[in-house]
Amino acid sequence: MPSSNALELDPFADWTPHAKQIEVMESEARNNVLNCGRRGGKTNVGARKFFDFILADIERGKGLPFRPPKNLKKMKKPKPRLEYWCVSPTYAMSEIQQEELSATIPEDMIEKWDISKNRVWLKGFILIQFKSADKPKTLVGKGLDGVWLDEASKMKPETWSGYLSYALADKGGWSIWTTTPEGINWFAEEIVLKGQFIDAGLEESQYQNDPDWRNFYWSSMDNPIPELQKNIQKMIDTYPERYVDREIRAKFNVFHGQVYDEFKRGAHVVSMRCLDQSTQLYEVTYPNGAVKDLTFDRFIGGMDHGWNDPAVLLVIGCAGEEYYIVDESYEQHVNVLIVDNQGTIEDCLVKRYRTLHDKYRFDVIWADPSEPEYISTYQKYELPVRAADNTIGPGIKEVSSLYKVKGDGRPNLYVNGSCLNEIKETENYKWKERKKDGQQLEEPEDKNNHTQDSKRYALYNERKADGNGYSFGTLSI
Repeated sequence: MPSSNALELDPFADWTPHAKQIEVMESEARNNVLNCGRRGGKTNVGARKFFDFILADIERGKGLPFRPPKNLKKMKKPKPRLEYWCVSPTYAMSEIQQEELSATIPEDMIEKWDISKNRVWLKGFILIQFKSADKPKTLVGKGLDGVWLDEASKMKPETWSGYLSYALADKGGWSIWTTTPEGINWFAEEIVLKGQFIDAGLEESQYQNDPDWRNFYWSSMDNPIPELQKNIQKMIDTYPERYVDREIRAKFNVFHGQVYDEFKRGAHVVSMRCLDQSTQLYEVTYPNGAVKDLTFDRFIGGMDHGWNDPAVLLVIGCAGEEYYIVDESYEQHVNVLIVDNQGTIEDCLVKRYRTLHDKYRFDVIWADPSEPEYISTYQKYELPVRAADNTIGPGIKEVSSLYKVKGDGRPNLYVNGSCLNEIKETENYKWKERKKDGQQLEEPEDKNNHTQDSKRYALYNERKADGNGYSFGTLSI
């Protein structure tokens, strides 16, 4: 792309970029792909590169000659001379693009910033629109001069292949991509592999070396801001290694094998003996042989429904920031409720779970929300069951963070050695494998997951409700 010097606008003015950002600004490739760690400065430089490319289009006279529309004030959608889109996975996320651009575009170039319509008119009939990719079919356009896709790896593949690529082709437009990886998905295979090799976990032989595509790659550690680096180090110390590799080091191929590969019997399996149930006092023997008397603050439950698959209720003791899977109910072919003609509850899950409730006095039992009638039945019989937020990815991330052994040699999650089904499933809970090439996806297999779902419901929602959770997301990164 030509430089913008003739317009006497310096993209580096009042900005101190780090070395990787300078490389991006100096690129003349038509398509620039930034695969970076969180808070590496990708969105910041993406906004400046986006504006720099607009200036370059203006300088070389693209879109001229142009006949301004008559009666502009009466036109709802006047035809622009040049049109550019900023695309995010959702409209809420597009606010970040708007914030970065508002700090980049000089005020004297702005004709009108129409927040209600998610668009900016620059002087000279140049239009910038902010779009959401949550429904790709809405991204139909006659032709675009350029597009900036932020957090592109979170978008659906048809966002590019079905719509934006054609819109750019109409006018020979350019693209800027800024994202943190989300596994080996369409973004990795269809976009990153177009360009030159980067050491981000993809096979070097698969790169196409298309000169129209330029890859940029850096980690969070490449952004030298001191306060940021403190947070990054805290993340490295706290997060499971695979999440550090993806979110901090911006690697693609980090999810493989066991979902909870932090789990080790020699670190997480303890022996527990109840000393006084009325005060919730237990004797805990840890893998290193240490013995401790522990009083739980409360007990919570995690519930997964089932018939052919087992119905599960996990009992989890909470002691400050530590959690202990104390007990499990793991039953197949047991009805939720059986009541005889006299109104007596016969053997069923309600009866068994009430027995556990009498013993542990659950504060709350977080249940799979897919069977609301079951939840209503349990509630009717005075079990404190609530529908859980059953999100998978963030839930696994939270549990993984609890399993991680911290600097003091201790994790935040233990399991009683008597919970044989929970231990067995944790060790056999695997990431799904794609059939065509054996590539493992960032999605768990639908097996060995009954205690795993129960555990995720309980811990994710407990941490969310208390404001202690989302350890991966609460740092200022």
